[in-house]
Amino acid sequence: MLNYLKYSFLLITLSACSSSEPEIDVVCEIDNAPNYILKWDTSPVIDGNVKIYCSTDPQQFDTEENPIAECPISDESIRINPAPTIARKYFLLRFDDKYDRIVGTRAQPFNSVQNFRDIGGYKNYNKKRIKWGMLYRSGKIDSLDDESMQRMRKLRLKTLIDFRDPLIFTPPPADLKLENSIHMPISLYPLDMLVDRINNHELKRGDACIFMQDLFIGLSKRATSTYKSMFNQLLMPENYPVVLTCNYGKDYTGFAVILILSALDIPQETIIDDYLLSNRYLDKRSVELNLTDFPLDTQEAVTALMAADEQYINCVFKRIERKYGNIHNYLEQELNMTPEKQKRLQEILLQ
Repeated sequence: MLNYLKYSFLLITLSACSSSEPEIDVVCEIDNAPNYILKWDTSPVIDGNVKIYCSTDPQQFDTEENPIAECPISDESIRINPAPTIARKYFLLRFDDKYDRIVGTRAQPFNSVQNFRDIGGYKNYNKKRIKWGMLYRSGKIDSLDDESMQRMRKLRLKTLIDFRDPLIFTPPPADLKLENSIHMPISLYPLDMLVDRINNHELKRGDACIFMQDLFIGLSKRATSTYKSMFNQLLMPENYPVVLTCNYGKDYTGFAVILILSALDIPQETIIDDYLLSNRYLDKRSVELNLTDFPLDTQEAVTALMAADEQYINCVFKRIERKYGNIHNYLEQELNMTPEKQKRLQEILLQ
């Protein structure tokens, strides 16, 4: 009888293990051709083929039609060149006819727009993923050429939230046909004083690093009403897709995204990785200062201001943890993002 119970328990355990879904991570990159390079990793190893479907809407794929490509899962990558369109492309990868993953390119290139990227695809602690094409982060969207305007309109953006100081704020182009253009200005430090220090060669690299750390701590203390208003907008499903912007999409927008990803239960390591992507997608040559004749230490200071550095946000994480215990307590106490509201945001943005 004892052996029979052990055998039955083993069968149940093995059955539970075999029915659990494998870990599948997919990334999408694009080259200048443009070719799309899809790469994946599975754990444990999955046999069979991966079928790839393409759509301009990340919520709708016609899997009744033939896939645009197919290859063995063991290949771990594929390069494809689908028919060119002005609209952004998303891909559904179906592994062994059982497991689906949706992916798009992280960044969307636009002329005259810096650091525009989708925050979809990130996985939270419960293995749910942020929906693609719902929430974007970007530098200022003030001027778009015809092609970029067409590309951005194809994203079907409904709401823009702009955190820029009133001194440098410009409304988005009317041709974007946004339903909501919301200016939520953040003015922590006089920008003209910072520019004067740079022009007078008074700002050194160490000063710039301290300034950036103080900036993020200041955002956590003194911009709470702004970020509370942001969450109020994000809790309305009819507002999506949403784009968050500031001058370079790095600091005010960066902290906003840190808060959002935290509310979605995204691991801190992933949050930091997303923040650091500004170093890849922000062209530091776009700074609105002519630094050619500036001393080297001043140029290094400006470079530090334009960089995304882990030390800038680690200090604010430490402050929040020290004062509130964890980021979720901070969200609830300072931004009125109760556990119920965090759950509602997850229901909107996660799949």
